[in-house]
Amino acid sequence: MRALLTTFSLQELRHHPWRTASAVVAVMLGVALAFAVQLINASALAEFSSAVSAVNGQPDLELRARQGALDDALLERVAAHPDVALASPVLEWPTAVLLPGDRKLPVKIVGVDALVVARISPALMPVLARQDDGGAARRLDIFAPDAVFLNPAAREALARDGAALHRLQVQTGLRLQTLRVAGTVNAPGAALLVMDVAAAQHLTDRVGTLSRIDLRLAPGARPDAVLAALDLPPSVIAQRPEQAGERASNLSRAYRVNLTVLALVALFTGAFLVFSMLSLSVARRQQQFALLGVLGLSAPERLRLVLAESALLGLIGSALGIALGTALAALALRVLGGDLGGGYFSVPLCKI
Repeated sequence: MRALLTTFSLQELRHHPWRTASAVVAVMLGVALAFAVQLINASALAEFSSAVSAVNGQPDLELRARQGALDDALLERVAAHPDVALASPVLEWPTAVLLPGDRKLPVKIVGVDALVVARISPALMPVLARQDDGGAARRLDIFAPDAVFLNPAAREALARDGAALHRLQVQTGLRLQTLRVAGTVNAPGAALLVMDVAAAQHLTDRVGTLSRIDLRLAPGARPDAVLAALDLPPSVIAQRPEQAGERASNLSRAYRVNLTVLALVALFTGAFLVFSMLSLSVARRQQQFALLGVLGLSAPERLRLVLAESALLGLIGSALGIALGTALAALALRVLGGDLGGGYFSVPLCKI
């Protein structure tokens, strides 16, 4: 079979190189699209889950409003329950940082209570920048109304765009507020500006409201019993942290299925083109196959020869398609994000 491939089939390649190249390109494009879509979907969900886990931490329960925001008066009542070990208020607000050239960097302001956040969401615990004159005033920057702490994504984006890393112009409604960078946080994912929750409420004009309350229950406490004892109003829902990732997965499922179907259409179209080209090639070589039959090559052996040619073209096209698909997925994640601009994932993705 190898001798036939290197003589009979290789001659066909030399006489009709463009036909063979077209078949390889068709396979390559189909495999590249299908593989790129799978990589984008997997990377988007993995990065989103990682970012949600970092921001949400590891509470036993989360309290959120069905619509709008939570009344922060609920925090005192929940924290006073004997089966609630910790209650951490969180305020999240999407905004933008003004960059040189009137450009804007989308960021999320996250307001936390530094006294309890370290025991529930350690990645959101502010870390003060090192300075020689560090003292009590510096330590109180964690609660300062104009102090923010940047995560790695925010620092990298601001440094890349040439923005100052000590003072930021942040848009709040129709106004621009000047905030002072006082340190860092270790939360991965999208660009975050972490600050004191009370300062975040005043900054975003959301005094008296929260995005969620994270609860750490006392040892031995059952979530169902605690929720029943709290008697939460109908406007408040309680959920486990992992449900946020499941909600995003369910929300984007139709989108991901559509992408996969489109990629499979491209793959099957490429397969049909390859089949058509090989059928034409076999039809044009009928006399040559007949001569091989006269020389003693049986019909099953001639069929295996054609299948070997097809497998070789498919192998080359698939290898090139996987390489191209990886590059396409990396480019799409870097430029458009994991949802290709659809808005399902709020974290910028650039890793495969």
